[in-house]
Amino acid sequence: MILSEKLLALRTKAGLSQEDLAEKLDVSRQSVSKWESGSSIPEIDKILKISEIYGVSTDYLLKDEVEELPTEVAVDTYQPDSIREISLETATEYLSLVKSSAKRFALGVALCILSPVPLLVANGLVADGSDVGNAVGLGALFVIIAIAVIIFITNGLRMDEYEYLEKEEFRLFYGVAGIVEKELKEYRPIFYRGIAIGAALCVISVVPFVVITAVIEGIDGFACALMLALIALGVYMIVRVANRKEGYDTLLQQGDFTVEKKQEEKRLEAFSTAYWLIVVTIYLAVSFTGALSWGFSWIIFPIAGALFAALRTILSAVKK
Repeated sequence: MILSEKLLALRTKAGLSQEDLAEKLDVSRQSVSKWESGSSIPEIDKILKISEIYGVSTDYLLKDEVEELPTEVAVDTYQPDSIREISLETATEYLSLVKSSAKRFALGVALCILSPVPLLVANGLVADGSDVGNAVGLGALFVIIAIAVIIFITNGLRMDEYEYLEKEEFRLFYGVAGIVEKELKEYRPIFYRGIAIGAALCVISVVPFVVITAVIEGIDGFACALMLALIALGVYMIVRVANRKEGYDTLLQQGDFTVEKKQEEKRLEAFSTAYWLIVVTIYLAVSFTGALSWGFSWIIFPIAGALFAALRTILSAVKK
């Protein structure tokens, strides 16, 4: 028997109507009718579900030479799969969105780092009018931060549609994982290069500051602005390539996006939110009060990141 004949025989033996089978497979009755008439063939994921419904092997369904019809069909024991299945089309759309989103998010982060630059430059240019310099610089600072916030919000709204990929367990259609893994393999050299160059820029950013301030007096603000510009460029490169890499990891459910990690993240979500709100509050407080200059207060974030990782590890171990 060919596939269409086997599908008809199995459904008849199971005592199912075309509507019943269509509901179990989440397809239309017309699709089932076309399969049984031989005018179309089910996709591979539907073949797998059909084999589960009728309790037969895929070999029986797909190979014409396998003719033996099972004596029983365990339809009553079949439970529809509640795990989401991701098609190649969905995976491609998601990766394309991640690629553009990574650029925007990295730009937003870089703008936050660059936001004090107008204040530093304005104060350097207006030597006898520090109040004027502060006013102009602070105005530009808030405008830049506002632009960054807009970027973060719009970027987040674009990604909302695929938020479940980061938080829920899912399954890729047959063959999709292989395609994603191939793309990830091709992207890895770009990822490593971006991380290396970005880290190098952050490390050497202090060199121009030390050299300029040692040679020329009175331009500390300009030197600090140059240092922040190099840091912003380095962070932009790191965040951009890291976000794209996370997109591949998300689809493959590996790294920080395994099923176990997702469950752990749900348990620690409240702590993470509270922690970073406190960090941002401290950053703004020490920067605006002058406890630390804008050129150095950014160091709070890498320190907070390292502390956050340590606290997460401890909390995770305690919960386990």
